[in-house]
Amino acid sequence: MPENHNPDVIYLEADSEITEAIDQLKASTGHEVRLAVPGRSTMLQSAVNLKLLKKTASTAHKQLVLISTDKATLSLAAGLGLMVAKNVKAEAIVPDMTMLPPEVSNEPVVIEQSAQEASDLSKLSRNSKKSKNADSAGSFEKQHIDLAEEELVTPPHHSQPLEGDKKSPKVPNFTGLNKKIAIIASVIGGIILLILAYIFLPTAKATLIAKAQKTPVSVKFSLDASTRKSDYNQGLVAANQLSVTMDLSAQYTATGKKDVGSKASGSIIMKNASSSSPVTVPSGTTVVSDGKNFTLNQAVTIPGASVSAGKIVPGTASVAITAAQNGDSYNFASAAFLVSGYTGLTANGSTSGGISKIATVITQTDIDKAKKDMIDAATQRAKQEVEAKANSDEHAFAETFTADATGITTSVPVDTESSGGTVSAKVKYTELAATKSDLDKVFSAQIKTQIPANNQIYQSGSVDAKYDIKLSSADKADISAISNAYYGQTIDIQQVAKDLTGKSKKDATDAVKPSNPQVNGVQIETSPALMPYLPFFANRINVQIQVSTN
Repeated sequence: MPENHNPDVIYLEADSEITEAIDQLKASTGHEVRLAVPGRSTMLQSAVNLKLLKKTASTAHKQLVLISTDKATLSLAAGLGLMVAKNVKAEAIVPDMTMLPPEVSNEPVVIEQSAQEASDLSKLSRNSKKSKNADSAGSFEKQHIDLAEEELVTPPHHSQPLEGDKKSPKVPNFTGLNKKIAIIASVIGGIILLILAYIFLPTAKATLIAKAQKTPVSVKFSLDASTRKSDYNQGLVAANQLSVTMDLSAQYTATGKKDVGSKASGSIIMKNASSSSPVTVPSGTTVVSDGKNFTLNQAVTIPGASVSAGKIVPGTASVAITAAQNGDSYNFASAAFLVSGYTGLTANGSTSGGISKIATVITQTDIDKAKKDMIDAATQRAKQEVEAKANSDEHAFAETFTADATGITTSVPVDTESSGGTVSAKVKYTELAATKSDLDKVFSAQIKTQIPANNQIYQSGSVDAKYDIKLSSADKADISAISNAYYGQTIDIQQVAKDLTGKSKKDATDAVKPSNPQVNGVQIETSPALMPYLPFFANRINVQIQVSTN
């Protein structure tokens, strides 16, 4: 385009923001606006910034000219079709990448200016700073500029580098190096962990198959859950009382029978015709009519007989009576009664209100039966739950299983007319257990005198013993046991573990047999199972003895 000698020139500082350039571009009044920035500024080296400037100039109908000789800026301007000039007075053109001189990449921008332009530049610089301060105070209003329609045009491809291009020094790729170092460190760390795991983590169980002698044994001891310390020589083993508490309830059916009728009652008139003296009959005296007994409700005195007109006039008195039993058979109308113990007295009277009724009522037997059935029904489940509480190193004595019901309540009490009710109770099921090591020690303590000197008990017989148990209470029991024990020449278990450290499985027998000729073989189990060698530490090897009676 022809050179324009009166364009608007915007001078920016090296640290100016793109927003400041846009604001000044909008505020310019000329048709052509030239934008100059110092050579050390990177504002014009951003494709996004140049797109924003182009969009703003296009919207404001202004011709934007960039003052720059920076190769990156020229390349971006060529791609975006932006005008560029070497200085504020030079002719503005759209760069052609094929014609760019090689030396322009490092050439600083030269701004040719008169004294008046220098003064204007100073004012613009101060205004720029004020504008920046105003922006920081919140006076700048952010606007959205759509760049979607602005596509970056790919500059022409050069098959050959431009003459004079200088190669920039190659920067080492430390990211890749760091990744390699991290991978190598991880591999080394994993190898170290595997080595440590191989040395310290494996365990082994060594079972010595040893020739042994058998001897029958009889052992007596006591289980006591109230003590925490066993005394093997005294035959005392501290027991663990396993327990489960259940809230149970059950229905019961009434089977009792009860007469719930009513007694007949009435009054009689007693006559004294045999004596002129009065006769007193005490309360409770029995009077009988047709085989039914009644009793006087209170004492009565019958006056003596008298003579009138040559005739005997008996003395009379009325008294209330009540039947001895319930039933309508005690109802009488004008019946004669005999007075027990008073032959000179007679009586007549009537009774009523007797009712016969037999009701079904609750008996204590009904409740007891329901309670027993309730406890028995839960016994199997309770046994499983109780014995599940025993540790793997404990032996539970099933013969000591007991059930104790407390807090028994009934919905319908005894002797109440009803078809049935519900009984509820809190039932505690208990069973005694002892550690297998304690049983082994109490067996060994009692049979050690039965084997020859300088011999070792290989198996005490506690595992296969038959127990006869007498339970004295829920937490104590006396036990008699019979079994077979096995013994042989002494084997130093700790030394065997040391002899086996680091040995292969197939060499285990050869490592043990020289010092223990009674050992016929060694069975090895390792964890992990695929370990070909035994652990390197003796405390990681568990040595056990299994007898061979052949």
